[in-house]
Amino acid sequence: MSEAPLLVFIGTKAQYIKTAPILRELDARGLPYQLIYTGQHSETFEALEAAFGVRKADIKLVANFEASTHASFARWVIAFWCAAFARIRSGEWRGSSAGIVHGDTASTLFSTMALRLSGVRVAHVEAGLRSPRLLEPFPEEIVRRLVSRMSWFHFAPDATAVANLAGARGVVINTGGNTLRDALRLALARLPKGAHAGAGGYGVVSIHRSENLSRSRDFDLLMEEVMHAASISSLKFVLHPATREHLRRTHWWARLKTVKDLNLTERMDYPDFIRLLVGASFLMTDGGSNQEEAAMMGLPTLLLRRATERSDGLEDNVTMSSLDREKIRNFVAAYAGSTWVLRFKGGASPSVQIVDALGGAAASRLSNERANG
Repeated sequence: MSEAPLLVFIGTKAQYIKTAPILRELDARGLPYQLIYTGQHSETFEALEAAFGVRKADIKLVANFEASTHASFARWVIAFWCAAFARIRSGEWRGSSAGIVHGDTASTLFSTMALRLSGVRVAHVEAGLRSPRLLEPFPEEIVRRLVSRMSWFHFAPDATAVANLAGARGVVINTGGNTLRDALRLALARLPKGAHAGAGGYGVVSIHRSENLSRSRDFDLLMEEVMHAASISSLKFVLHPATREHLRRTHWWARLKTVKDLNLTERMDYPDFIRLLVGASFLMTDGGSNQEEAAMMGLPTLLLRRATERSDGLEDNVTMSSLDREKIRNFVAAYAGSTWVLRFKGGASPSVQIVDALGGAAASRLSNERANG
C-alpha cells in the first residue's frame, strides 16, 4: 500500500520540463508525492533536477538508460514491465489517490497501464490533443486516445482540447494553457540582463520526431535543407539522442560534420536552451514543445512537419513547412540574421490549477483513511 497520495511518472526530457512546475507547486504546498522515472530517457535529467530545484526520483524503474534506437527501446520496454509488474504484484502503489502522467509518449501509455493495474486513478496532463488521422503522428495519436480512455482526470490546455474530450469519463479541467508556460516563465526570469532577442544572429535546428526519423525520404530532405540553410545562416543543430544515433547510422553524420557554419550541439538544461532560443534569429523544429515555446515568445519558427495537431503560433510567428523545399528556403532567406521582439506575457499558472484539483483528491483520500483508521 502506497503511503504517497500522489504518484508522478516521468520518462522523457520534454515530460520532465512540463511536469517540473507541478512538482515545484506540490513542494511549495508540502503535498507528499512519489516521483518515479520510467527510464525511457535519462540524458540531462540531473541538470534538469538542478535547474528546476526539484528533488531526485524516489524510484527509477530502469536506471541510467537511454532508449534512443529501436533495439534499446525494446530492451527498455522489457525492463520497464519487469520492474512495474513487481510493484503491481506487491501492491506498492495501491491506495494512491492519483497518478500523474504527461503527454503522448510510450512512458505515458505504459505508466497509465501500470496505474490502472494498481487500481490508481490516472491524471493526464496535456490531455485532449487530437489529430484527424489515427496513424499521424505515429505513435503519438494512438497513445493519446488510449490514455484518454484510461484516465479519470483530464487536464486539457485549451477549449479545443476540452471539446475533443466530450464523452470522456471522469473530470475534464481546462487549465487555460500548458504547464510549459510555467517552465518558460522560470527560464526567462533567469536570462542575463540586457539579453536581446535574435542578437546571436544564428538559427537553431531541432529534429527528433519518429515521423521524420523513420521516413528516409523525408529525413534526407530535411538534412539537405539543413545544409542549405547553413550556407545562408550559421546554425546550431541541437541533437536529441534518437537523432544523434540515426545520423551516426547513416552517411549524414559525416556530411554534416564538414559543413562550416553548422554546429552539432549536445542537449542542455532547460534555462540554457531557452537562452539559446532567445539569442537565435529563427528556429526550425518538428517539436511540439518547441512550437509552444516559440509561440509564447514570438520567435520566428518553421515547423518541420507535414501536419500538426497544435495551433500554437500558426498564422502568427510559426510557419508550417509541410516539408516543402520552397517554403523552407523562403523562410530561412526571410529570417536569417534578423532580430525579433520577445513578447512573453505569462498568465495564470496551469500547474496551480492541476495541483488544486489533485491536492483536493489527495486530501479526500487521507481524510477517508483517518475516518476508517
